[in-house]
Amino acid sequence: MKKITVTKDMASQRLDKYLQRLLPSCPKSLIYKQLRKKNITLNGFKVTGTETVKEGDEVDVFFSDETFEKFSAGEKTDTSRYSKAFKTLHIDVVSESDDYLIFNKPAGVLSQSDKSGDLSVNDYLTGYLLDKRFITAESLSSFRPSVCNRLDRNTSGLIMCSKTLKGSRELSEKLRNKDMEKYYLAVVRGKCGVSGIKTAYARKDTAENVQMLSETCSEGADLIKTGFEPLLYGNDMTLLKVRLYSGKSHQIRAHLAHLGYPIAGDPKYGGRNLLGAKRQMLHSWITVLSVEESFKAPVPADMLAVIKNEFKGYEDILR
Repeated sequence: MKKITVTKDMASQRLDKYLQRLLPSCPKSLIYKQLRKKNITLNGFKVTGTETVKEGDEVDVFFSDETFEKFSAGEKTDTSRYSKAFKTLHIDVVSESDDYLIFNKPAGVLSQSDKSGDLSVNDYLTGYLLDKRFITAESLSSFRPSVCNRLDRNTSGLIMCSKTLKGSRELSEKLRNKDMEKYYLAVVRGKCGVSGIKTAYARKDTAENVQMLSETCSEGADLIKTGFEPLLYGNDMTLLKVRLYSGKSHQIRAHLAHLGYPIAGDPKYGGRNLLGAKRQMLHSWITVLSVEESFKAPVPADMLAVIKNEFKGYEDILR
């Protein structure tokens, strides 16, 4: 018999879902059969599997050690990559609760790993939580904390991450239902007079990895919605506050280029060599989760230098 105590990161889910994560190789039909036969109990009681497990609950599984090992992951996850990310990447924590984390992502760091093999925020998140002993190598076989909203590699700023299943569900629901406000700072070419909410249709060119925008709908295109507020004007440049209402890849970069105001330093969308910027001057600045929860990420040094050189009165805006 195995006695398992439900941990914080695995709480707030149905018992049957919990068991499927705990015993990924066990057929669902067998799990329900063992529940009916009282070979799996919750806090010593017979249950159906529809109950919600809480932190500290005890699940008894009356399997032999061999059977339990066969149905469970059995082996610890190799955590060396996560430890390396935690030691080598420098990512500031903006806010942390029991269920989620908000980091200030530096430009140049991936949100999630890709084919390049470079370390990512996701790797750092796991290494951070392992170091804090919030998760273990064993628990990673059943649940993995994860980035919930991606930022492009060379976009800096606020990025939200789940620590628990509850946090993952809550953040995903807020993103899906547009129950949060996400604001960005962008430095763009031209005296941008665009203000308010603008829409367009976006279709991804996968070969070039760019979004192609149009004012009319076409096959395979999705409606995007972006809000714009000019904050300051410089020498044929504008500092913009941008709000995301939808969440397509490259949305702000592509939408601004489509309107004729490419972001400084953005080689994909026409802003290469503007103001000497080495990457796109786009920063995930403010996230509002609720009336009580609003977060701001300081503007990074490279973008701050561009703003300082180009715009007068920026101090009050960025305060």
